[in-house]
Amino acid sequence: MPQLSDLRLSKNMKYTALYWSMRFFEREPDIFTKEYANGVKIEIYANKQQVYINGNFVFELNTHESFVKLECINRLLSIGYSLSNIRFENDGISFKDFNVRFIVWDDKFNFDNQVNKTVLYKSRLVSGVLEYQSKIHCNDEWFDYGLFEQYGETELSKKVVVNYDNPNFIFDENRIVKYIGKEKIVKVPEGIEEIESSAFWDNQYIEEVILPESLRNMGGDTFYYCKNLHKINIPKNVVAMGNNPFAGCLYVTVENYSPNFVMENNVLFTADKQNLIYCSVQGNETEYIIPEGVRIISKHAFYCCDRFEKITLPSSLEKMENNPFSGCSKLSLINNSKSYYIQDDVIYNGFKTAVVGTLNKIKSKRLVLLDGIKSINRNSFWNCKGIETIVFPESLEDIGYNPFVECSNIHFESKSPYFNVIDGVLYNKDCSKIICYPVWKAIGVVHIPDSVITLERGAFSGCVNMTGIELHNVNIINKSCFTNCVSLENIYCSDLITYIGEWAFAYCNKLNLISVNTDTIIDNNAFSNCNPNIEYRTSASNYLFESDNIFTLKSMQAHYRGKIDSILIDPPYNSHIEYIGYKDGDYDNYIEFMRQRLGWAFSLLSDTGFLVINIDDGELNRLYNLCVSIFGKDLVAIHKWKKKHEFFDANRVVLNPNKVQTDFEYIILCKKTSSAKLGKLMQPYIENGTLKEKESPVSEVFDCFGTTSSAKDEIKKLFGKRDYFSTPKPLKLMKEFIRATTSPTSIVLDFFAGSGTVGHACLDLNAEDGGQRNFILISNNESNICEEVTDRRLRIATIELGGKYVFMR
Repeated sequence: MPQLSDLRLSKNMKYTALYWSMRFFEREPDIFTKEYANGVKIEIYANKQQVYINGNFVFELNTHESFVKLECINRLLSIGYSLSNIRFENDGISFKDFNVRFIVWDDKFNFDNQVNKTVLYKSRLVSGVLEYQSKIHCNDEWFDYGLFEQYGETELSKKVVVNYDNPNFIFDENRIVKYIGKEKIVKVPEGIEEIESSAFWDNQYIEEVILPESLRNMGGDTFYYCKNLHKINIPKNVVAMGNNPFAGCLYVTVENYSPNFVMENNVLFTADKQNLIYCSVQGNETEYIIPEGVRIISKHAFYCCDRFEKITLPSSLEKMENNPFSGCSKLSLINNSKSYYIQDDVIYNGFKTAVVGTLNKIKSKRLVLLDGIKSINRNSFWNCKGIETIVFPESLEDIGYNPFVECSNIHFESKSPYFNVIDGVLYNKDCSKIICYPVWKAIGVVHIPDSVITLERGAFSGCVNMTGIELHNVNIINKSCFTNCVSLENIYCSDLITYIGEWAFAYCNKLNLISVNTDTIIDNNAFSNCNPNIEYRTSASNYLFESDNIFTLKSMQAHYRGKIDSILIDPPYNSHIEYIGYKDGDYDNYIEFMRQRLGWAFSLLSDTGFLVINIDDGELNRLYNLCVSIFGKDLVAIHKWKKKHEFFDANRVVLNPNKVQTDFEYIILCKKTSSAKLGKLMQPYIENGTLKEKESPVSEVFDCFGTTSSAKDEIKKLFGKRDYFSTPKPLKLMKEFIRATTSPTSIVLDFFAGSGTVGHACLDLNAEDGGQRNFILISNNESNICEEVTDRRLRIATIELGGKYVFMR
């Protein structure tokens, strides 16, 4: 399963937000630079994700831990440590005899068996504020403070943990995670040092908040959209504040007592006045000149300041964070900054390589973005209802998250090879991700295409006429994906889904029921301002997927990797099968078609798992050689299946007498590892004209397990005619394959499901031995086979044998 930290830090543009938060500036395209007082210069090459210090390559930024490492180094250099005192190691750094080991934020600290003078360090960027924690092991004790607060003589100290007894708050030691009360006047307890980002998000009860003098860090978006909040204080000891904690607070008065910030004319700055954090919605002025010296305008700094008609940007400005002028419907900008270029109400960076924002007053029937832009930053076109069509240039390579939320009428044209527009929907290059599903198209129940595995942040946000969604092969539902989808009623999240992001279903106030596996990671506030019944499924489910199997196999990797004990497939025999992805008779394409699917299948198998393939002599040798190349020669064997037998073939019909008739087909049996051991099966045999069975090891020849003719007899019994499905396999054969390759709690997969024999056999075996095996079947929709044959057979089988399954289509 993926780590929560990696799922949250999923976009490259999130990385650049981290660079900006540490005050690295983009002096050249995609090169972020910072110089320290001691002469050290760090350069970050964003495209390559590499860090250079004083011109020398140091490490790559390719994991969450590596970004924590960068943040730690920045913190050390900023408080005065010299580069000569820092030594870089594979798993961390060391300085002044302390070794630093980096941990992702969501992992628990492990205090056991730590080497003396070791620091466990973790950090994260949330809503513009860098939050960090450290645990220092020294003289057999653990300390919380000292190393990262000052340079020179280290004074280690411990956190004084207060036990709070207030049911209106969720606490984590001296940190407020969430306020859940309904008080009008809220007094935060003395001793609290940090307030989590978004802790008071959208609370409509509070009117005044009194913050304690112990408070040091205030998260970003802390009081977002608290519309009835009228008064709040910034205590004297606050040193850090995230992106606009008061965005959407229409009536608030902020009283500042911290020397680290300054309030002038209802505008909040850092003490050095280089960072403009927040502008009050209150006031009558229509113009504002941002003072010279301001280098950064924070995210949402002027959110909903709709009185402004003109704002002047200073020449000193180097960075505008995420959409600082959102909700200003009349605003024009006077630009004096070389870091930005404005044309047709679109704000580009000074290099003209990125769209960084758009003014809400924009009106355009066909907005053609500048040639040469490589990226569209997150939230760039938020609430731009006046754009009818937007045209992406060939140069475009990256689109940040949530860029088109509230653009209800928008249509897309793409000249970029990195993005596809199909039936009005914006996808990435290979259509594995939906970037934006327009509001005008999302009507009623929406069906997701086979290829889609990821739903990008905000992909369906504001789709008010969407009543339901078939998630199909979707694996990840990102942050804010379905916010304000006010007509959504019921959602089924299959076991494929590994992650539901923060605010994914916020404000979906008609959402009655959501069904989800307990292994699915559900992030904070995923159901903010809606109250669905959440059905947590504690065990695996049976599934029938109507899909091109390559997409479902890819999506299965996150949840099922290494969990499948038995994969049974009856693939095409390379005859008249143009519809499944290669041209009939194309000698090389068939094997490549199979290679891709067997490669994904291999990674799904457990160490004791088996792959069983039915095939005839036409492709036996090539498939055998392919399996050997994947599994290894010692782990692949060939068995025979006697497909003709007079005992079973009373109704046998030879449809093509000119075709050479053979008595056998073949079974390629592959073990994932040498530890995979076949169990015994129930061997049928004929005695005095009666079919009997006995327990037996798997033999080289499968005889008396049914034939091609008896399989069609089974089809007739189910559907009324033998030719309802042309190439079934006998139920007994599949049942014994399952018996020999599984335990009673195994998961069985068939990604060429055909008539559904494997699912039927799994149910049959469970009914016989009391097992709890689960099956996953995948069938394409050619000639409506999945609905008319596979699904119909499984419905009949579940009525007869018990059990249930979910049809994903």
